[in-house]
Amino acid sequence: MSFGSILLGALIGGIVSTGAIIGVTFLGTMVPWWALLLIGAGGCLIGGILAGVVAKGAGSGALAGLLSGLLVFGGVFLFLWLYYKQVLLDFVGSYSDIDALLAAFLGKFGLVSGTDIYLMISEWIKSIAPTVGEIQNFANNNFIYLALILGAIFGGLAAVVNLFAGLIGGLFTRKKSESYDSYY
Repeated sequence: MSFGSILLGALIGGIVSTGAIIGVTFLGTMVPWWALLLIGAGGCLIGGILAGVVAKGAGSGALAGLLSGLLVFGGVFLFLWLYYKQVLLDFVGSYSDIDALLAAFLGKFGLVSGTDIYLMISEWIKSIAPTVGEIQNFANNNFIYLALILGAIFGGLAAVVNLFAGLIGGLFTRKKSESYDSYY
């Protein structure tokens, strides 16, 4: 159990897990929501097992899987903050009227104009940011907090999944104890 193999396993497991989680965001509405969950969880399991195999051993595999959760946190945070913040700003910038923006934005989530929930959410957003410019300022100044929260959630879930998957992957490569009886 060398610390270098643990770090290499964590790096490989973190890259695979982060790639799976970020990759499902580009699938969007092409697949059902449950398929997105399966793809993300499967990617985390594969990343954790790879981390355990590279780390060579059950305990070191579990540690590599746990450390790969930190990489998932960092990757998801940076992706949300740098990519989706710009996507949101581009979307908001294409509208000049707050009502048209809210109708398009809430319509993406399936909320139909005129329903009680639609009116409640749109009035709440208008009370916080009554103009399109204020929504842009809000996104520029406060989107980092949403990215931190979502990054911590996905990183924590990936750390737990990768811990157990790394333990299993490490069991594949554990050394067999040798004794005199094993030769006969």
